[in-house]
Amino acid sequence: MHPHQLEPPHEVFHDPKAGEVARAWISNGGLSLSLHAMAFGKPEIWGHVLAGMAQQVAAACAEMGTGNASDNFAAIRKVLNEDLNKVAAQLSPLANKS
Repeated sequence: MHPHQLEPPHEVFHDPKAGEVARAWISNGGLSLSLHAMAFGKPEIWGHVLAGMAQQVAAACAEMGTGNASDNFAAIRKVLNEDLNKVAAQLSPLANKS
């Protein structure tokens, strides 16, 4: 176990069908992921997962004394949309033409 590793959520210990689908780390200044990409059978389901994660992060930040859940979510959404637009531009067939 890595010294900075988080513990699994307590509710997973009571659900025999629970399964880990993603683990995220910041390493060497960048995002490093270990994930089960097809855990849901269709890639688009990850949109729901990412939205749920944003909601939980916004609420957790509010619980820790940073803003309120609504404002936190709006800030996360703004930056996420900006970053998604950058990635979409990079993945665009037009961006990859030489």
